[in-house]
Amino acid sequence: MKTKYLIYLLVMFSFSLKAQTTITLLHYNDLHAHLVSHKDMIRVGDTCATDPNATFVISERGGLARLKTKIDQEKTTNPLNILMNIGDTYHGGVEAAYTSGNAIVDPVNALGIDVGVPGNWDYAYGPGVFRKRYTPTGPFPTIMSSMLPSYAIKSPSFPYLAANLTYAKLGPMDPSVNGAQVLPPTMEITKGGIKIGFIGITSDIVAQMYSTLAMGFTFTQGETNYKTLIETKATSLRANGCKMVCVMSELGIQKDYRLSQILTTGLVDIFFSAHTHEETYKPLQFNSTTPWVVESGDDTFLGKMNVTFDATGTITNKTWVLMSIKNDLIPNAAMQTLVDNERAPFLISDPNLVDPMGTSSQALHRPITAIAGTTNGLLTRKNALESSFNNSLTNIMATHASKQVAITPGFRFDSPVAPSGFLFEDNTIADGTITVEDIYRFYPVFYTLATAQTTGSNLKLILEKLLKGTFSQTAFNQSGGWVDGFSGIDATVNLDNPDDSKVISMFYRGTTNPINPTDNISVIGCVRPNEASDVLCSHTGFTSKADYINPANSQAYTAIQLLEEYLATNVFNVDTMSHITDVSGQAQFVQSQFVQPVYNANCVTTTLNTDGWNIQNMVIYPNPTKNEIFISSGIQIKSISVVNAIGQTIVNKNVNSQSTTINVENFARGMYIISVVSDKNTIENHKFIKE
Repeated sequence: MKTKYLIYLLVMFSFSLKAQTTITLLHYNDLHAHLVSHKDMIRVGDTCATDPNATFVISERGGLARLKTKIDQEKTTNPLNILMNIGDTYHGGVEAAYTSGNAIVDPVNALGIDVGVPGNWDYAYGPGVFRKRYTPTGPFPTIMSSMLPSYAIKSPSFPYLAANLTYAKLGPMDPSVNGAQVLPPTMEITKGGIKIGFIGITSDIVAQMYSTLAMGFTFTQGETNYKTLIETKATSLRANGCKMVCVMSELGIQKDYRLSQILTTGLVDIFFSAHTHEETYKPLQFNSTTPWVVESGDDTFLGKMNVTFDATGTITNKTWVLMSIKNDLIPNAAMQTLVDNERAPFLISDPNLVDPMGTSSQALHRPITAIAGTTNGLLTRKNALESSFNNSLTNIMATHASKQVAITPGFRFDSPVAPSGFLFEDNTIADGTITVEDIYRFYPVFYTLATAQTTGSNLKLILEKLLKGTFSQTAFNQSGGWVDGFSGIDATVNLDNPDDSKVISMFYRGTTNPINPTDNISVIGCVRPNEASDVLCSHTGFTSKADYINPANSQAYTAIQLLEEYLATNVFNVDTMSHITDVSGQAQFVQSQFVQPVYNANCVTTTLNTDGWNIQNMVIYPNPTKNEIFISSGIQIKSISVVNAIGQTIVNKNVNSQSTTINVENFARGMYIISVVSDKNTIENHKFIKE
């Protein structure tokens, strides 16, 4: 019976079978300068819905040497591949902080990346460093010479795109052309005779982070302008013969998902997102006619999209798999050597490194593996409303400075540190230690600290702005990172309320005393170089601002110095209490599958397939083939059999892996069917031609 059925399948599809080409698109985003593996919080639950029973594990993930191994494996499996690097790359760790990102450049260049898009933190070393890194041949305004460190800036060896970034001429001495593109807006790559177009969209929140970082640049703003920009570029790429158009975007998955809903149908196929660090195990798609939207978490994942085209260049199938970079991958030796070389200066007894821009007194005088202190609870930032790290750090700041309120930025920088006795995913047990490197992973910037005064009404305005930027149901009102950390405040909010009306009440921490609009409140918070006198942690409305002086050097404390000083004599007392209560009950991570909400999210639960086959995350290529056929799946394959046109089984193979190959060199020319049995004993049948 089985033989007759397979012969029937062969006959049914023999007249419609066309030559197919499968191209693998590898998506890597938001490295944040992580050269080596580190702990990450991994959600365990429904991958496409809020799950009240969801939990998490802390796992060792990432590392460029293991990432390189995984990339090479995927490239070997399908030589028709394109590797994208999107988002924050050269900023985010201690090695990057003291070298203006230089320590990250050579290892990243060795990954074999085809095309990239800069992230918001790649601008954080200043406009001078950004221009030297991404546009080393100029133009370079003389005024920016003072914004460079004493050493040369390294550049990527692969092209970067940014359709939404143009020059804003600074004056007659600036050789820049007003309105000219800083980086190419698009790129076309041909693989297997199929031309694919890429549109690069860099971050548009750089000026919001700190206005100096955007000096000499103009960034596209607003939903309507992005719709016009992307449609214009996509139309041009289609006219040039591109069979598929991808948007590589650092706007964040919320804005990308919104744009996918309003673009003219048929212009864009996929948004590859970055910036928001969301893990999309299943692509988002608003409806059956809109583009897919995916994001590959952060440096601990690699996304893989296989796209199959027929002989006319029409897409017949798409599959998406989010792959973890785990420690069971064997590190690539050459990459490991590069990483070791870059880390070596940070592992000696006294690295003797200072802030390369001279904007703070921050210095490194002990190896980054040195133990800085211990924690009595789980330190993490992976919550958009409030986190244990931010709560605990601001408690330290407020107590140290004897201020009523402390504020720290809502960074996404994160590498969890667990208390003694905590069981990790691999069954090893935490010892509760915090290394110097851990501190920089949470706070990889040299911001100084200052004290100031503000009013209760201004604190409410700040909290409203932060809630709007993180939880607005209008995607293009979301911006920045997550909600800042606060000490000294207990707030009740309703995240379902309209923007600017989400705060219900605010009380002084641990009391029933309301914070009144006219109250004069003492505050400590962060300061960026040369910020205005009324600004603290990028917020306006402060008075009597003064540097918070470190008696050890008579200069302003940095946040890192204050934390190191505290940990030298104290256990990090982790504050896990909820100080911002949301009466709407909106699910937060880990119950929510998103850390920052993507409203009206709709997941793709099956792959596109125009041939009528029940293909679920299964890709078989090349097809037709002469020598080998590769089988790749998002699920575990138990076994594979191959049947010829007269129903004879000519291959039976146990696999027990997510991918395998079959040598077909000695097969007769003709059509065959592969039967794939999953580890759950489900069976899928797929066709291929031996030439």
